[in-house]
Amino acid sequence: MHADRYLPLLWRLNAPRLVIAAAILVFAAVSSCETRAQSAAEEFVVERAFLRAVIEGRNVRLEALVVKRADLDGKLPVALITHGKSSHLSDMLESKAADYAGPARDLAGRGWLAVVVMRRGFGQSDGPMPAQVSCATTSFTERFAADADDLQGALEAVSKRPDADPERVIAIGVSAGGSAVVAWSARNPPSLRAVVSVSGGLRMRDCPKEDVLVNAYREFGEKSRVPNLWIYAKNDSFFAPELVERLQAAFLDGGGDVKLVMYDKFGNDGHSLFNAAAGKLQWLMEMDAFLRFHGLPAARRENVAELMKLLRLDSRHRGFVDRYVAAPTFKVMVQTPDGKHHFTQFGVSTLEGARKAALAACARRSNAAEPCRVVMENDTWLGSEAAAGRD
Repeated sequence: MHADRYLPLLWRLNAPRLVIAAAILVFAAVSSCETRAQSAAEEFVVERAFLRAVIEGRNVRLEALVVKRADLDGKLPVALITHGKSSHLSDMLESKAADYAGPARDLAGRGWLAVVVMRRGFGQSDGPMPAQVSCATTSFTERFAADADDLQGALEAVSKRPDADPERVIAIGVSAGGSAVVAWSARNPPSLRAVVSVSGGLRMRDCPKEDVLVNAYREFGEKSRVPNLWIYAKNDSFFAPELVERLQAAFLDGGGDVKLVMYDKFGNDGHSLFNAAAGKLQWLMEMDAFLRFHGLPAARRENVAELMKLLRLDSRHRGFVDRYVAAPTFKVMVQTPDGKHHFTQFGVSTLEGARKAALAACARRSNAAEPCRVVMENDTWLGSEAAAGRD
């Protein structure tokens, strides 16, 4: 699964209502609406790395991508991000940490030291996968234990970095990676404050193993005391609502702490929720609320009020600004010359692409001779209070 393959979204704010001009959205990072001399394109420091972990007494090299905000110093809380599993070995070997650069930027924008971790047997991490499963498998215990070992080893390696605060950690996983972070939570690492599983689970393509998966989640719930957030859609082709409800019941019966969010439907297949542009905004807004509840860094709500003030928008447009603040990099907001209409572009792979698309859309709607202006790039205010909300 490639987390950075998303499509663009154009939003138009036409006071007093918001018009969505395309049906695809994405997910987010927020810092400050204050003008910074630093270019929005240079907000992040990105490092391709290999983590040297010790797992069961063996030295293991795990491929990683480390992203942080360039303006932050000192020790940062750590967000580990881990991937799903393709049913094809060639895809597993060709996957790479950089495929998840988008989510990593968005967590970094919230103040985290974001670390994408490729587990053993994937990408350029050492292999092979330590615990294979097959149609003869009657327990996933060994497999999930290996996943938890990889995450624990990755954290121990990251903890040695001078910019890492190993006492504040969250883990985010998609599909099989979702099960991996839930399994890790069952070990209750002292520093692990929360886990987020999106479309999480383990599926055998050629033979159903739903009972085996439910039994594993019951074992997790008996041990885990880490807050969990699970996010699914009802039309997930891998994990149907009935199975998800069984997983939740088993986890709760064991004493686990989980909040379940189940969207009615997402696109043609709810299993694309993590990767697709439209899903990112949804699950990241859920994640932000979850993190705030537990006192952890998230998109800052005060930025919404500040941006509304700069744009001179009233409470009717709070949703528009909420979504921009929660939207992923790369994102841009532009304004018509009279300051009455705003367009935002999300889900473009470069800042330049987002800027061009937003300006082009604005120009098509503006009849003024004066060109539209860029007022926000990512979370950096580029406008002026004199130009904002111009009558």
